[in-house]
Amino acid sequence: MKLGTSLRFVFPTSPETFEHFRAALAALPPGGFIERPMGAMSTREQATNLLAVAAAAHDAGLDMLVVGDSHAVPPAYANAFSPVPTLARLMPATGNMTLGAVLLAPFYDPILIAEQIGTIAAFSEAPLVVTLALGQGKSRFAAFGMTEHTRVGRTEEFVTALRALLTGEPVTMEGRYHRLNHVQTGPLPRVPVSLWLAGTVRAAAERAGRLGDGWLAGQNATRAELVEQLDAYRESAVRHGRTPLPVLRRDIYVGESDHEAESVVNRILAEGYRGGGMDRLLVGSAESVVQQLEEYRAIGFDHALVRHIVGDHALMLRSFERIGKDVLPRLHALEPLS
Repeated sequence: MKLGTSLRFVFPTSPETFEHFRAALAALPPGGFIERPMGAMSTREQATNLLAVAAAAHDAGLDMLVVGDSHAVPPAYANAFSPVPTLARLMPATGNMTLGAVLLAPFYDPILIAEQIGTIAAFSEAPLVVTLALGQGKSRFAAFGMTEHTRVGRTEEFVTALRALLTGEPVTMEGRYHRLNHVQTGPLPRVPVSLWLAGTVRAAAERAGRLGDGWLAGQNATRAELVEQLDAYRESAVRHGRTPLPVLRRDIYVGESDHEAESVVNRILAEGYRGGGMDRLLVGSAESVVQQLEEYRAIGFDHALVRHIVGDHALMLRSFERIGKDVLPRLHALEPLS
């Protein structure tokens, strides 16, 4: 079983950040969630810590490192690190780990992203994964002069255009949102590039099977939802001639014991955390976390992407150490799913 990590990318900028977060979380409809800013409040310290976390992930032997995406975040509320330059800065610390970025596809131009991917690939020692997500929030779309109801159409056109542009061949496309007339881009990626789609509902899983090289499941999906969505994804992928690659998405904290891990995480959950509960997290001792991952593997996930629940830098680094020493050796010993 392969295990990768997604790094935090939204950080607080003042003590008031968390109060703003709690008010926004309380105003969401049932099932909604927003990114909780966690970690240091200094921009310099945030950047320094990200470098240390990337190095810790590499040293632990994780298979993949991914950075996330957010836009139009007021600086008085939080810092949101942009994924492409962040990934480029972290590359010296990640060596031959597979690298990735989650991009909110509606907000990007496919020509620009194709050129940026080719440029990053020129310096990379490892394969790249670009995960495309829809994004949400009327105010975010308004900031780009868009309406939220266009996000599915924009994303589908974007992934089609981007995949074609990455071949280096001339691309002509007449879409509703993207129009290309015999366009070519470079440099061509010198390492393999995969395009995954992220999604939290059945329709998104089906879309990933139709258009993507992989499907990144939703962080807040229940096990029952994951089973349903996984079936839909696999059926769609096979129907469209693609090899299914489902990737579990969960947040994690590996403690020195079950009691210590649950105590740390329960305090965070009591304050509000992305709308989910303990049943949608990977929490416990190394032995318990391995058991939880093996249960997800039994459902059909042979790949998992985890992000740390804790914002405390020292706790995060210790959790990475336990992952490398006690979790990964057991996971890597498992035979791949057929």
